[in-house]
Amino acid sequence: MSHPALPSKSYRRDFLVQSTAAGLVLPFWARAAHSSSSHNAGRLRLGSIGVGGMGGSDLASLSSHAQVDIVALCDVDESRLAAAAAKHPNAKLFRDFRKMLDEMQDGLDAVQVSTPDHTHAPAALTAMNRGKHVYCQKPLTHDVHESRQMRLLAEKKKLVTQMGTQIHSHTAYRTAVKLVQSGVIGKVKEVHSWSNKTWGYDGPAPMPNEVPATLDWNLWLGTAADRPYSDNHYHPANWRRWYDFGCGTMGDMAIHILDPVFTALQLGAPNKVISSSPEPPKNSYGLKNQTRYTFGASKFTTDGFVLTWSDGGMMPDTSAWPKQSAPEGKTAALPDQGSMFVGEKGYILLPHVAQPILLPESDFAKTAIEPQPNGDHYHLFVDACLGGAPTTAHFGYAGPLTEAVLLGVLANRFPQQELRWNAEAMSIPNHAMANSLLKRKYRSGFEVDVSIS
Repeated sequence: MSHPALPSKSYRRDFLVQSTAAGLVLPFWARAAHSSSSHNAGRLRLGSIGVGGMGGSDLASLSSHAQVDIVALCDVDESRLAAAAAKHPNAKLFRDFRKMLDEMQDGLDAVQVSTPDHTHAPAALTAMNRGKHVYCQKPLTHDVHESRQMRLLAEKKKLVTQMGTQIHSHTAYRTAVKLVQSGVIGKVKEVHSWSNKTWGYDGPAPMPNEVPATLDWNLWLGTAADRPYSDNHYHPANWRRWYDFGCGTMGDMAIHILDPVFTALQLGAPNKVISSSPEPPKNSYGLKNQTRYTFGASKFTTDGFVLTWSDGGMMPDTSAWPKQSAPEGKTAALPDQGSMFVGEKGYILLPHVAQPILLPESDFAKTAIEPQPNGDHYHLFVDACLGGAPTTAHFGYAGPLTEAVLLGVLANRFPQQELRWNAEAMSIPNHAMANSLLKRKYRSGFEVDVSIS
């Protein structure tokens, strides 16, 4: 595979001058070309792919572990890379994760992937192929097929993995899982989950603009089809709104909010998915969606269990639900984001992010809810890499969860058309167009070799 060339000499010279004047650390082509490949026992050598925005937050949380050494930083935006390098002056700097993994093969134990969604799997799979442990932001992947490959490759290589659903380890979600599985509301008949976010776009087509001097647009596009850069539409924000780069509101929030639902109920793969959303735009996600999944029964659900996701203002029908009381005898409104578990003997309201509430309140006035301890999602990953307890949002769990969420994302592109899911064959046998979108073709020069068989 041929990698894109480095910037021109004039660009490199100007950036070096600007970086030195600003007191920033020099970019990777001006740094020492060698780093120690020796591995100190009991320490984790970590490389960060994507160091701005959520990537910067992930990097800060992972590097706060006393046994982590940040040895490499990678970002396609030099301004973000320089800011991260100022905090980690001993790290080597890269713009292309493939070059980082080529050069640092013997100097890395694990990587953090915190890029836009369309680069999650390409970066993570490339790292796992080289035997590196991976912490990858949510949703785990951009496509259903990628989620399956991530799970299979992690299993084959016996790697430590963790999806960046940090609330998975939070006391509120841990408490909700225990409460549901205690049987206090009986088996669960249905769950409604929702978010008020609107990661869609229904405006005029983006107009081409000059690429910022610090951004390598070709590398940012990566596996996605070529298109002109456009201000305020893709980088550094708003990429979630577009089919080629993000996964809409479901990819952003359903992966969080449905996490305790799947964990608590031990849901397998859905067998059918249907969307009642409005018709979406051609190239971007709709501003509001509602998606209905059906599952076979699990240990904690009844036959015919149904899960419904709503976003962008399309809320569930709450007329039959018990109301949560508020001070002065008022009725509390539903949280902007959360889930309602409807059981045989009661309800559990789980706001995002807050402790669960048993309803009707009068029925459970004497039922104590024992909060479960908080866990540091990031440090749990590091500890597992160093031989500690296994992670619980590993790709063996996160892969199937992401597959299910992304099937809902896909259903929203085909409103009122039921998609039947054959998980074993990884196919939608009744809908050829939806089936063709389970796997995308990577742009030439950015293919990823996944050696699973």
